[in-house]
Amino acid sequence: MMQAGEASSAFYFYESYSMDSMIALLNHKWFRAGTITFAVIICSYIIYFSGALTGLELRSLDWRFRVRGDQQVTDSDIVIVAIDDQSFVSLRHKWPFPRTYFAKAIRNLTEAGARLIVFDVEFAEPTPQDYLFAHAVRDAKNVVFAGKIAVEYGSHETVNRYIIEPVDPLLKAGATWGYANVGHDEDGFIRRYNLFQKNGDKVYFPLGIETIRLMEGVPKESVAYNGGKYVTLGSRRIPKYTFDSMLINYYGPAETFPTYSLSNVLDDATFDLPEEEDTDIFEIHREAGTFRNKIVLIGASAEELQDNKFTPFFEYGGRKQKMPGVEMHANAIQTILSEEFIHPMHGAFEFIMVIVLSVLAMLFTKFMKPYIGLIAGIASLFSLIIFSFFLFATFDVWAQLLLPVTAFVMSYGVHTVHQVLTEQREKGFYRKTFQQYVARSVVDTMLNSGRLPKFGGERKNLTVLFSDIRAFTTFSEKYQPETVVNRLTEYLTSMVDIIFRHDGTLDKFVGDEIMALYGAPYYYDNHAERACHTALDMIAELRHLQRKWSDQQLEYFQIGIGINTGKVIVGNLGSMQLFDYTVIGDEVNLGARLEGANKHYSTTIIISDSTYQEVQGKAVVRELDTVRVKGKKKPVKIYELRGMYNVPSIEKELIIDSYSYGLELFKMRNWYQALRQFRKVLKYFPSDGPARIYIKRCLDFIEEPPGDNWDGVFEFSTK
Repeated sequence: MMQAGEASSAFYFYESYSMDSMIALLNHKWFRAGTITFAVIICSYIIYFSGALTGLELRSLDWRFRVRGDQQVTDSDIVIVAIDDQSFVSLRHKWPFPRTYFAKAIRNLTEAGARLIVFDVEFAEPTPQDYLFAHAVRDAKNVVFAGKIAVEYGSHETVNRYIIEPVDPLLKAGATWGYANVGHDEDGFIRRYNLFQKNGDKVYFPLGIETIRLMEGVPKESVAYNGGKYVTLGSRRIPKYTFDSMLINYYGPAETFPTYSLSNVLDDATFDLPEEEDTDIFEIHREAGTFRNKIVLIGASAEELQDNKFTPFFEYGGRKQKMPGVEMHANAIQTILSEEFIHPMHGAFEFIMVIVLSVLAMLFTKFMKPYIGLIAGIASLFSLIIFSFFLFATFDVWAQLLLPVTAFVMSYGVHTVHQVLTEQREKGFYRKTFQQYVARSVVDTMLNSGRLPKFGGERKNLTVLFSDIRAFTTFSEKYQPETVVNRLTEYLTSMVDIIFRHDGTLDKFVGDEIMALYGAPYYYDNHAERACHTALDMIAELRHLQRKWSDQQLEYFQIGIGINTGKVIVGNLGSMQLFDYTVIGDEVNLGARLEGANKHYSTTIIISDSTYQEVQGKAVVRELDTVRVKGKKKPVKIYELRGMYNVPSIEKELIIDSYSYGLELFKMRNWYQALRQFRKVLKYFPSDGPARIYIKRCLDFIEEPPGDNWDGVFEFSTK
């Protein structure tokens, strides 16, 4: 059995492990990102349910209507007869018109074959003409009138509802009626159509529902309206938007439906208008079948009658225009008849959209550069808008725009702020750590790229550059310390500027020697090429300094540069008390040996074969030798770097081509022919060190040829 002490230790270990795991989880970047995203989604829904987005969302619905544009209703069963400005001019009568006019309109429309005649005009006050009006209604047997459900708000939050019906003679003549009340949204626009209202034990239906009910012969008591997601009208199912309303699918702005003036409907052979207006135009409509089998809605459009409404098409086609209330009813009736209902997207799908966009915003900030993430974010929002419009225009689906947009913008903003704060904190840490030995430009590039170095060592393929002043000890002994320091400072400053210009990292100064590396701590593929450019620019800058010093009658010096590429160990290396960011390894030592080899060959820049393989095709070189440096058994082919991409033609012809041909002959043991080529080089370039060396070797081998095991490798006995 486990002893008490062992159990206690096990429990302590488990508790510590669990606590460490919990802390690690809480500090994990993905846990933090997920927590932020979840909080953003919750906040988005809080804003949404608070109603703050409602107005904008309704505006977005209006935008969808306008972008979709007006729809064809030429085949619609609905025709509008408008009490318009022309009616007032032609009839020359003030409002209200005599009810004999409307009786005449009913008779004419009935004779013209109208299927239903629907009045969006209230006849609530009795007149002496009601008998004639009722007689026309009784003969037609297809008339629907408008009533009203009035609402009064009393004290103590009491609400009083009372019904305003058409006058009795009209109802006794067999007409039915529906209320013309419409509910508008908080901005005054009408987007919904009320489907029913209850007053006490009675239920009342609007003009549109009553019209369709009468047209299809559905008994009032069989209309299912209370509860559920639909109002059932015979075989029709009308989806609810709210408990008692549906969304109107507007087909266009005012006068989208065929509209005719009331004066034109009255103007037949038996009705006299003023001479210039009396054209008997209704006779033409009767013959043409304009109203045959149509649902004819009669209502006001003249502005003075104040029955014009704000609809989604209020601002359309470059003008602002309200829609007559009668045409609003026409749009509602057409929506039901065509069954082209607008369906709000299911909440589950909207929730998925919110999650997807919130997560996308998080990913854009985490994995993309700011400007790319911003472009991707704008593209995502644009895609959402296109998608929402596609759903609306193709499937009559109203997908919420403001909720997912709010979630996306909040997620993008919060994650961006979090990312900036996190990066600033990390950048501050790394800048403080590396700025003591890495150039600011490299630190900035490294931090901006997000590729940060690791503490400790790691093996990487990099390029090292060593530069050293020739005979600097002798130079320093000849001058005062201040002169030596000033000259060295001027030289080192110029050289370090060049190293930084090519994104190199200054590893260290060892007296007058410079050590630089390329590809760390910020890695890039062309590190060997950048090192070669650095070396050539260093020599060019040195020549400039030499001319300056010579003009000042000051002594100047020469330098040698060695470059090698290979696998090195790079990182924060040193003791626990003191460490430095540097590189170590055989490839580093080889770079230092190549710098020193310049003394032997009287050259300026020597690169290794591994470096040459990286810059082949870009660097102009000549092979110097195959050597075995001190401390290495494997021979290394080395090259003199003469330039990048091209060199002067005479230099290429002699120093490179003639020399290279001589070296080829030398390797073939053709000493005399090789000697001729090397002397050709010296004829034009007397100070060429490699040619001098090979001339001496040729003479030595002519005098004393090497053995059969000669491999052409030259071995350095010193560093």
